Amino acid sequence: MKKKIPYIIAYWWVMTLFALGLFILILGNRDGGFSQSENRDLQGAPAFSLKNWFDGTFSREAEAYLSDQFPERDPVVKTADRMLSAFDATSEKERILDQSMIMELEGMNEGSEPVEDEPVLPDTPEDVTVPVLETPAPGTSALPTLPVSETPTPAPVSEETPAPTPVDPAVKDTSTVRRFSLRRSDGSLYTRFQFGQDAIEDTVKSLNAYRAALPENGNVIFTYIPYSQDANEWLLYPDNFSGWYSNVEPTLQANVDEGVYVFSTVNELEQYMQNGDLCFFKTDHHWTGLGAFYMQRLMMRSFGVPSISYDDFTYTVHENFTGSITSTVHSLAGYRNLSDRLEVPGMLAPTRAFVYRNVSELVKEVRYMEPERVVYAAFLGGTHDPFYVAETGFHTGHTALVICDSFGLAFVPYIAPYYDRVCLVDLRDTHSFITQTGGNNKLKPYIEHYGIEDVYFIVSRGCGVNSSYMRSIVRKYLG
Repeated sequence: MKKKIPYIIAYWWVMTLFALGLFILILGNRDGGFSQSENRDLQGAPAFSLKNWFDGTFSREAEAYLSDQFPERDPVVKTADRMLSAFDATSEKERILDQSMIMELEGMNEGSEPVEDEPVLPDTPEDVTVPVLETPAPGTSALPTLPVSETPTPAPVSEETPAPTPVDPAVKDTSTVRRFSLRRSDGSLYTRFQFGQDAIEDTVKSLNAYRAALPENGNVIFTYIPYSQDANEWLLYPDNFSGWYSNVEPTLQANVDEGVYVFSTVNELEQYMQNGDLCFFKTDHHWTGLGAFYMQRLMMRSFGVPSISYDDFTYTVHENFTGSITSTVHSLAGYRNLSDRLEVPGMLAPTRAFVYRNVSELVKEVRYMEPERVVYAAFLGGTHDPFYVAETGFHTGHTALVICDSFGLAFVPYIAPYYDRVCLVDLRDTHSFITQTGGNNKLKPYIEHYGIEDVYFIVSRGCGVNSSYMRSIVRKYLG
């Protein structure tokens, strides 16, 4: 009798789960619905076919459907979150950070080699001489024009700078909801997350605040970049998805001040990704240098400035790069021994890079690139706190500031030829723009000291429109 009791318990437990699953399959919302608490579409009932049965699509969608249509799901999820939070060892500050920001931050460190505090510099004098700042004369054009000698394929530069025109993707979306979605093969949209009205208004305030802090003809350029996981999903499962979609950029552009320009990374890169270009890594959550280059080219061409070519650079190539999400990609996509191609660009002109504690206090000189490292931090040697300055060796008479998270690292090398000086700062709370400078550091003195004309916001979706980064942090540190 004692041996039968465990069997009876197990039997009825399995039968209960089977009955519950059958109940969900029959009475669940077959269209999926939308979860307000999670800000995403819920999985609808899977469609059966021999093809999706054998390729595993049916089982994945059925599992997601059972999970998403569980009775009283929202209260269960909230209760589970509260229980997990009670045993969470992270600090209160970390808990209140946007969760996608935390994912991005943690992803930077997974599988990466440690960044040396004092990298070895070839042929670097002991007494570093920092190039003297030469502020451009008032009235010059804020967006630079490449010297003809640096332009491989010169194009005529318009006398007046045309405003970039956001391009809507070829999908009919009559909804007023601002969202980022994956485009299903049938043309419908699978919404990943929405952009709240408050978040849009706050981001507009932040962009306008920086435009007001620049010279009269200064420019603010903004784009947010999805994580590679979003690209991997529709690229690895082409039978289910044909692309992605974002419609928040036209709304931002319609509400910002003159001199602020919003570009859609989602809309621009889709065409290249569909052609097989590696714009995002498969094993790392970042975009590639090629993806960053395509966005730089779009920005410059929108302003009538001739664009450099990706092939103008000499690259150190690593064929077996694996990054922060390797295990996740293997698990979800069924891949083994997956790796990426990491291309680290060299310099087009002698470039030196420096780290400053404040406007005038030099901390050290650092290497501009670290091409021997088989990690994403090979770009610029990773993030250098609190304030990074690259003296590019070009003579354009212009200076730019890139405000970013780690996605800005791959972007800087491709705008360097357009500026004498490119500054970079990462204002996430986990970085040290404030803590290393006595707690009162602000960006306005840097803008004035370096004669900065153009400010680029190059941020991942975790630091994008919905995040505290764009909504409040960047404005708080402006001063």
